[in-house]
Amino acid sequence: MDTRTARLVGKTALSSDTVDFSFELINGRFSGLEPGAHVDVHLGPDLVRQYSIWNWRQDGRQLNIAVKLEASGRGGSYAMYALKQGDEILLGTPRNNFKLQPDTPYVTLIAGGIGATPLVAMARDLANMRRDFQVYYLVRSQDLAAMDEPFRALDLGDRYHLHCDDADGQLDLAAVLRSMPMGSDVYTCGPEPMLNAVLEAGSAMRGGTIHFERFAAVADADTCSNGSFDIEIQSTGVMLRVSAEESILDVLKASGIAVDFGCSEGLCGACLVDVLDGEVDHRDGILTPEEQATNSYLCTCVSRAKGDKLVLNL
Repeated sequence: MDTRTARLVGKTALSSDTVDFSFELINGRFSGLEPGAHVDVHLGPDLVRQYSIWNWRQDGRQLNIAVKLEASGRGGSYAMYALKQGDEILLGTPRNNFKLQPDTPYVTLIAGGIGATPLVAMARDLANMRRDFQVYYLVRSQDLAAMDEPFRALDLGDRYHLHCDDADGQLDLAAVLRSMPMGSDVYTCGPEPMLNAVLEAGSAMRGGTIHFERFAAVADADTCSNGSFDIEIQSTGVMLRVSAEESILDVLKASGIAVDFGCSEGLCGACLVDVLDGEVDHRDGILTPEEQATNSYLCTCVSRAKGDKLVLNL
């Protein structure tokens, strides 16, 4: 896994529950700094978390990520908050599974909570290119609108809409999507209930596509019923048992089988492998329903077998 050492050069509160982290590379420059990109932050042995890049310096040496403190999370945000200015840490090479398409005539960005981070970068790019777009930023209350100032700094005028649930009630997403010009695209990132609401409201669109990114897997492995199953390594014929308490990734690593991995939460796609036989119980947040239905690949960190065995192209 390609990593580089970076130093924390800034740590600033953006809201009551979100902090901005600015990292600068010790040597060299980042490639792949573009709207929708994310970076893997290596916080310790087997503790790698994925965060969207919302801002960066044009020379490619510095980037910003915003992290919400998750009291019931798996420890990533607590490890981030424990970092002090001047600390050095490993960052992965930026990757992008949420690219802004260049040819859409009109774009609507719908951001929910901390899911606004990749959409700030998209709004900046769209404004610089003088494209037609609008932004809806949905938060529970004004004090939790961590990315409000970054959005307002883009001077978007009436193209930017901050919607606070406690003051404004629920946004009529169907009305928003119905009002878009024909062939418009939507880019959305936020909590699962909001994403589901946007996808449901998509029936009101007149053409166009909804592009979305999750920051939590659809099915949490901690709340799903797990069973044991076998995996066969196609290149060697070796059979390995995956117990109810293990992931496929755990078993592969313990067996010395090299496989890339990143967030270990089914969100970054680094650990995707091809499936040659067997039915997959997909628990990731990155593959589309159509991609999952093919049973052609899986995220080894979270997904499992629906049957007794999977054959992996390893």
